[in-house]
Amino acid sequence: MKFRNPFQSATDRLISKEVEHKLYEKASIDIENGSIDRGVMTKAFSNAQGDEVKQKAIYIELMVEHYKDEIRAGEELAKVLATEADKAKERQRQEEILRQERAEEEREAREEAERIRIRDEQWARDAPQREIQDEKDIKMAWLGILLIFIFAFITIAVLINIQ
Repeated sequence: MKFRNPFQSATDRLISKEVEHKLYEKASIDIENGSIDRGVMTKAFSNAQGDEVKQKAIYIELMVEHYKDEIRAGEELAKVLATEADKAKERQRQEEILRQERAEEEREAREEAERIRIRDEQWARDAPQREIQDEKDIKMAWLGILLIFIFAFITIAVLINIQ
């Protein structure tokens, strides 16, 4: 007993029946044209227990099932191929993301190198000014040290004179 798929619409059932009718027609035409699958015919003969009238009917049923199996196999193959195509698309998408990430990293590296180059050039341009400032700082430091010595000398002299 065959169970009806409760999720299959009336349209889908009609299409399935139409396809099934075409498969019976194909089996009949194949018999008329002499295009017979000897293995299936032998199985039909065995199932018919030697009755040639039943043999032809069983052969047609077996061939329709065979055609349905081929259709299902084709659909499964199409799904597998679609899945493989989806996987290929996903790989391509991932590769594109990686290319974009690498390009972004390279752009950032170039920008950082440019910032460093500009900083170094500014440092080089400012070197004479820094040297002048360094010389002034050194002179001020020596002046400070000199003042400390003078103050210390005066303090020692005053302390000596006080005694």
